[in-house]
Amino acid sequence: MLLMRREGFIMICPRCGNEWDANKSPCTRCGLVIRMPGQSGPLGRAASPPMQKNISQPPNFEQTSTQFAGTRTDSLASRNVPPRPQSATKPGQSADTFMSDLQHSQSAPRANRLVTDPLTVEPQGQHAGRPSFPYTRSSGAATQPLPPGTVLRGGRYRVLELHERQDWLAGAYEAIWIGQDAQRGMSQVMICELVLPENDPVALQTTLRTAAMALTSVGRHPHIPTLWDAFSGRGRNFFVFESMQGESLLNRMRRTGRAMMEQDVIECCLQMTEVLELLAQQSPPLIHGLIRPEHILVGRTGSQYMLTNFSVVLAGGATQFVSGIDRTRLSPYAASEFVRGVIDVRSDLYALMATAYHVVSGSMPTGVSGSIPQAQRLNPNISAQFDAILGRGLRPIASQRYQRPSELRQDLLAMRSVSGKLVPGSAGQDLGQSLSRVADSAEKGQKFEPAPVPPVPDSVAQALQSLAPDDDENQRLLLPRPEELPPMEERNNLLRAAIWLGAIAVCLVLVIVFSRGFYP
Repeated sequence: MLLMRREGFIMICPRCGNEWDANKSPCTRCGLVIRMPGQSGPLGRAASPPMQKNISQPPNFEQTSTQFAGTRTDSLASRNVPPRPQSATKPGQSADTFMSDLQHSQSAPRANRLVTDPLTVEPQGQHAGRPSFPYTRSSGAATQPLPPGTVLRGGRYRVLELHERQDWLAGAYEAIWIGQDAQRGMSQVMICELVLPENDPVALQTTLRTAAMALTSVGRHPHIPTLWDAFSGRGRNFFVFESMQGESLLNRMRRTGRAMMEQDVIECCLQMTEVLELLAQQSPPLIHGLIRPEHILVGRTGSQYMLTNFSVVLAGGATQFVSGIDRTRLSPYAASEFVRGVIDVRSDLYALMATAYHVVSGSMPTGVSGSIPQAQRLNPNISAQFDAILGRGLRPIASQRYQRPSELRQDLLAMRSVSGKLVPGSAGQDLGQSLSRVADSAEKGQKFEPAPVPPVPDSVAQALQSLAPDDDENQRLLLPRPEELPPMEERNNLLRAAIWLGAIAVCLVLVIVFSRGFYP
């Protein structure tokens, strides 16, 4: 504001509110220079270019100025005077805005990519002393859903369908996408989208690096998907996993419409205990955290089981986003101590037992007031031994359950050794079909002709044939048959043994006599 007085042009500084003669000197408090009307430059001097500082600014940085009633104000950034809020005539243009932009331009540029190809960290020499694993700052836009068809990593990956999403505390979540990899012939991959708050950038980088190293180490196991890539973009972090070929236990139950056989569930648990033992041997121990029927796949052969969909948050050790979470936001397969942040290998063992309970009984492991009914009541075909194993593995107190995967594996192996592994055969089915054909032929008055024997025998016959070779194989043996061997001579073995013992005793006596004779 410009006021005409006898002393001259009295100006109220728009920055600090000080009153001074703008025609004689700059602002005595903040140093703001005012170009008066009719002057060739500020304070009657020739106009000169504004003072510049050696500041590294981005190419698209624009100088900002503030205009008040036909006057122009140039900010002297070298004074470092704290700005004072003032109301500008034009919205969005003020000295405060310029200072905030200037401070933002002076700040070091942040890394906007988290790239490892394959899992190699880009060097960042300009930030010595900081962790070299880059990270992405989460913003409000990061919480918005990622639309299907989004292209990532410079066009290499494309997300197609959202498989599932797990929400944690403080706005953190991880979502599993089905995607495509252009560099692998548009093959299918599983992309984990991870969003974490940016409260502590150093802790965020540590979490990402720990998760990447742990998942890369265990990915060499044939029952665990391999981590192929890790990067960031669009305010999120992404982990690309190998897409395992198989059918989940949940889809298998839905397709067949019935529970799984007990022997198949035992075999699945044995293979999963091997995987959990590997996870427990890591330093620090790796926790899956999301074991459930849809995350265990059955291979094409039907005898191999794979564990997928690892939690990247728990793999990085970020349990602060889980401690205190509401039980309703977790799956019914999670242990009760999960909400308290007590997460270790016992939590994965409980989830494995809860998964086995579901697939063998056909019912989810839930009950009234937290008590889970016995699996044998829901499915009478379950043996008492396996029902006891499930009962111990699903106890509410962690100290009363299985403490290590080796304990559960030992009980499962002991049960399988006692009961024996059932070998499915087709003898009963063939006998039933033959009897039905005989009855139909008798009713029609036709002569019954037995059907030809199928060329492929059942597994029992194959096992017997492998144990009993034919005559041609016997002829090719190098050893003669027992009846071809010459008869053995009849000898008195007892007499020979007595003679040998007597000879040994005589030798000992001679040794003692000679030893005493040489040493009187």
